[in-house]
Amino acid sequence: MTTLSNQPDITVKGVAESAQILAKSPATLSFLLPAKMASGVFSVTLDAGDASLTFQLNAPDVYWTQGDKGFSATPGGWLRLSGRNMALTENAIVKITSSEGKETALPVSAPDSWSAAFPLPESLAIGSYRARLWNGSGDASTWRDVGSIEIEARSRTDLPVMKLYSNHPDNLDHDDTGRINASMGALARRGGGTLFLHAGIYRLTGTLQIPDGVALKGEANDLVTLIWKDTENPPDALMEGIRNFSVADLTINAERHFHIIRGGFDPVSAEPVGTNITVKGVIIRASSFLRHMKNDEPLKRLEAMQNKVRTGVAGLLLGGSNIVVEGCDVLSSMRPLVLVKPVAARVAGNTLRTGRRGWYGISGPDGVIFENNRIIGNDLQASGGGINTFGGSFARNVLVRNNRFETMYGWDREAMTSDGAGGYYRGRLVDVRDASATMDPVGLGTLQEKDWKGAGLFVLKGRGLGLVARVTTRTGNLAVLDRDIAMAIDKDSVVSIVPMQENYLVVGNTFEDAGAAQVFGTGYKHVFADNKSRRSDGLKVFSLDYRHPQPNFYTQFLGNEIAGPTLRRAAEIAVEGRQFEGNETLLTLGVVVRENRLRSAAMIRVDGRSDNDPAIRNVLIEQNEVGFGATAINIGKGVEELIVRDNKIEDVRLP
Repeated sequence: MTTLSNQPDITVKGVAESAQILAKSPATLSFLLPAKMASGVFSVTLDAGDASLTFQLNAPDVYWTQGDKGFSATPGGWLRLSGRNMALTENAIVKITSSEGKETALPVSAPDSWSAAFPLPESLAIGSYRARLWNGSGDASTWRDVGSIEIEARSRTDLPVMKLYSNHPDNLDHDDTGRINASMGALARRGGGTLFLHAGIYRLTGTLQIPDGVALKGEANDLVTLIWKDTENPPDALMEGIRNFSVADLTINAERHFHIIRGGFDPVSAEPVGTNITVKGVIIRASSFLRHMKNDEPLKRLEAMQNKVRTGVAGLLLGGSNIVVEGCDVLSSMRPLVLVKPVAARVAGNTLRTGRRGWYGISGPDGVIFENNRIIGNDLQASGGGINTFGGSFARNVLVRNNRFETMYGWDREAMTSDGAGGYYRGRLVDVRDASATMDPVGLGTLQEKDWKGAGLFVLKGRGLGLVARVTTRTGNLAVLDRDIAMAIDKDSVVSIVPMQENYLVVGNTFEDAGAAQVFGTGYKHVFADNKSRRSDGLKVFSLDYRHPQPNFYTQFLGNEIAGPTLRRAAEIAVEGRQFEGNETLLTLGVVVRENRLRSAAMIRVDGRSDNDPAIRNVLIEQNEVGFGATAINIGKGVEELIVRDNKIEDVRLP
């Protein structure tokens, strides 16, 4: 084994400086950047005498790319890059090169470390481009390849518009279901178009079936109201479509109901197959608990919804790619919003009101921008929600930004949580050749018969500790990975293969009168930054045996404000590795808790719950402010390689 020198060299603008090492081990290294250096991108050289390694700090780490059309972008639209160190200065730029070699420079709209937008010129030609990013700091070596992007034509504006008027005077016996469906069907036969509803009340009894290529649009959401007749047997969904449809600028009222708008699901398999689904400027007011009811009637109505949909009916239930939900105000009896396997989706500027035993859900995502929303518990049994792997092998690339989560008192009160129990494999690998790993059948887990594509392989012990790879395919006892790990591990390395949850950016949110914003189970490269927690449980990351060993690697808590306590306990930033009986491996690795501000009994807590086999390794707690409480920093058992430095603690009985 080579040994690192005591002082690695840090280079900025060509001048090398030695860095002070805080801690080192065969698997981890912590060192200080020289204080006199300016911020920006650094080149770091680790010198081991007979070998050296050079890498960069603060260069762009692009998690995913998204355009104004989801997978693609349009001339005059925008390109959004999310990850770490996206645009450190206003000089950040993306250069895109066409297949003919023509290069176009895209200046950033505003500096943004986490998710930066780059407007596209109106004159940009349609086609495929290669993109590169420079974050505004460093030399030519700090450019990063972003991959391929598609520029496609804007949506057609010459499709027919059909206008429909409400009945006057309004009458409770009217039923507009047939004529609205007939009008949309006629548009579909003409190749698509918009059904425009003039101001008024429209009465309905059945499902509005929105064909491919059709938009249902009201004159304005305060002028057009669709009211469904109350019945003991409401339709499965009040509105339904599969692909290429939109609903905009109208209000939906309903009493007893199941799903309100359901879109993107195959009618036979029920799998999410939708594309290009937009719900914009829609107000939903749906309550199954209206009118005078006997004492047992509310429970009967709740059970009717749960019997129909075990996890609860939804105001918006949408699945597939390029889903846009914008400027809506949704009140549902149970869940306001559920996205199923959304790819390149955007949920922005909405108010989501959660009903009885309800929660919001983002299941199996791959690229979701969830920002500037307000999520409110409208019932004392309303919970929060979060991101999960229900029905899939991974959940990745989610930006949760500038949202407000409030008044959540039901179930576990989780304002935002990750979820997805079980795993595929645990133990040593029988053989590793190139990017293929042979497993011992004894170690197969609870999800062994499920789809493995996209699952995460984490090295928890031995050579290669901290390494992460993704499964591309699995056949029998052979798993094919996205990278060659043969030289990085050996026969004694212990791995866990689990549903992957990676690249969550939880930034600039407010959590008020709610439970925790947390990672529960597997996590990889998540960031919690600049959030505010008031009378809430705080920010937490848990690694545990969640029906399978589920690790957390490389989580950061940066610049958050925590003030408590919540209903039953003090708020906290918590790093918890719940070591379990018989396990000898690590569960949590590489956590940074920096520049957070905690007040009113809030504290920082790190606990591995073990006397013998540490569950947590390599934690840095620095430059935090903690005050006005009983304990500032609480370190439990089973924690290795802990660095606590340069924290400001005041008016705390036990620092």
